[in-house]
Amino acid sequence: MANKYGLPEKDLEVIRARDKKCVYCGKGMANPSNGGQRSDWATIEHLNYLPPWNNPETVAICCGGCNSSRGPKKLSDWFKKGYCLERNISEKTVAEPVKNYISSHGEY
Repeated sequence: MANKYGLPEKDLEVIRARDKKCVYCGKGMANPSNGGQRSDWATIEHLNYLPPWNNPETVAICCGGCNSSRGPKKLSDWFKKGYCLERNISEKTVAEPVKNYISSHGEY
């Protein structure tokens, strides 16, 4: 069964197992069903800022705060914003899935 992005659940299980912390800021995340602040919830993040959205190689898990802050921005543009600068989020500090995405996609 696929979610609203067309990603098979088996692919999401692999991604969730890999990304235990936010791929951007590194904080541990809460499950929405357990309550907590929305900014701490684990969310599906599309590393690409344009479709297609159903490629598991361009999906990661990040906290709601980072996902909300990034929105539809390119990673390279988002890294220059105050949110990232205040939290020391950059192409050098992100988790491996993001670094791999950046290295395999010239413009990010």
